Amino acid sequence: MKPTPELILQYREDPDSLERLYRANSNGFSVSLPAALAQAPDSLALRVWNARLSLAHSAPAGDAGHAALWWVIAIGLAVALLVRLPTIWISGDWFYPRFAPMLVLISLAAYFLSSQPRRPLIAAGAGLALLSAIYVSLLPDYTDSIIMSLIHLPLFLGAYVGLVFVNGAWRDPLARVQFARYVGELAILGSLVLLGGMVLSGLSMGLFSLIDDDIVEWWLENIVVMGMAATLVVATYLYDVVFNRRSAIATVLARVFAPLFLVVVVGYLVAAFTAGSNPFVDRSFLITFNGLLLVVLAITVFSLVERDRESAVGLADYVNLGLVGTTLLINVIALSAILFRLASYGFTPNRVTVLGANLVIFIHLVWIGFTYLKLARNKVEFEAMERVIGRYIPVYGCWSAFVVFVLPLLFQYD
Repeated sequence: MKPTPELILQYREDPDSLERLYRANSNGFSVSLPAALAQAPDSLALRVWNARLSLAHSAPAGDAGHAALWWVIAIGLAVALLVRLPTIWISGDWFYPRFAPMLVLISLAAYFLSSQPRRPLIAAGAGLALLSAIYVSLLPDYTDSIIMSLIHLPLFLGAYVGLVFVNGAWRDPLARVQFARYVGELAILGSLVLLGGMVLSGLSMGLFSLIDDDIVEWWLENIVVMGMAATLVVATYLYDVVFNRRSAIATVLARVFAPLFLVVVVGYLVAAFTAGSNPFVDRSFLITFNGLLLVVLAITVFSLVERDRESAVGLADYVNLGLVGTTLLINVIALSAILFRLASYGFTPNRVTVLGANLVIFIHLVWIGFTYLKLARNKVEFEAMERVIGRYIPVYGCWSAFVVFVLPLLFQYD
C-alpha cells in the first residue's frame, strides 16, 4: 500500500493504520504528508505526525546523524574515484562524456537508498547502470545522433533518481513535485558548493605553486575533477540532512529573480528582433533561442513549485503568468523556426531532437497556462497546478529515453 495523500486522509482518524502506512514506506509517507495536511489542516493526528517527522529530520543526532555523514563521505569518495581513476588508462575525451554524468546520478540514487533501502529499486538501479554502461561503451565515435544521445542520458537516469527519491510513491503527482523542488534546491546548493570549492582550489593552488610550479595542472586533473564529481551528492546531503528538505533558498530566489528575469527576457526579445535577428535563417540565434527557452522554462517551473500553496493570488502569480506567456511565445517562435528548417533542409538528428523537445515543452506550457488562468480566477486550488506539473514529469523522461536509445538507430548512428 503506497502512502498517497488521499490514503493518509482516509486513515487520519485511525492511528494504527497511519503507523502501519508509515512503517511500510516512511519516505513516501513523509513526501505525501504535507499535501494531506494542506487538505485537512485542522486534523490533530496529521499535525502530530507533521511535528513528529519535522523533529525527527531537523536534528539528526547521534548514530543517525553520524551514519548519514559517513554515507555521504563514502559515496562521494567512491564516485570521485570512479570518475577519475579510469582516465589514467582511458582517454578522458571518451570516458567523461559517457560515464561521468551516469556515475554522478547513480551516486545520488545510492545516497537515498542508503537511508531507505528497497530491494526492487536497488536491483533496478544495478540493472540500469549495467545496461547504460554497456550501451555507452558500444556507441561509436561522436556524431550528431550520438552527441544528442549522451546529452539526454542524464535526463533519462534522472528519472530513476526521481523514482528512488519518492521511494515507491511514483504514481503520486504531488510526490513528483517534491522531486522537482529537490532538483531546484540541488541546482542552487550544488552551485554554492562548487563556488566554495573554486575558492578553496584557488587558494590551494596559489599556496602549493610556491613550492612546486607544476602543481596547478595536477590539481586541475585530479582534485578539481574529483571534487566536481562529488559535488551533487554533498549538496544532496545538505538539502536532506542539514536543511531537512526545507531550505528556503529556492523560494527566495524564485520570488526575487522571477520578475527580474521576466523583464530581462522581454527586453532581450524586443532588442533582438529590433536589431533584425531572425531564428528562421540564423542557426546560432535559433540555438540561443532554444537555450533561452529551457532557462525560462526552468525558472517558471521552479517559481511555481516553490509557491506557497496557502497564499492568495497576488503579484507573484501574475509575474509567473507573464513568465508562462513569455515562454510560450519563445516556444512558438522556436517551433516555427525549426519546422521551417526541417522543410527547407531536411531531417537531421539535431533538428528532430529540437523539434521533439519543443513539442513536449509546448504541450506542458499550454496545460500550465490554462490551469494558471483558472487559479488566477479562483476556479481551482493551487494543488491543481502542482498536479499538472507532477503528472507531466514522466513525459520528459520518456522523451529523453527516445533520444538516448531510438534516435541513434533512426539515423544509423550518424
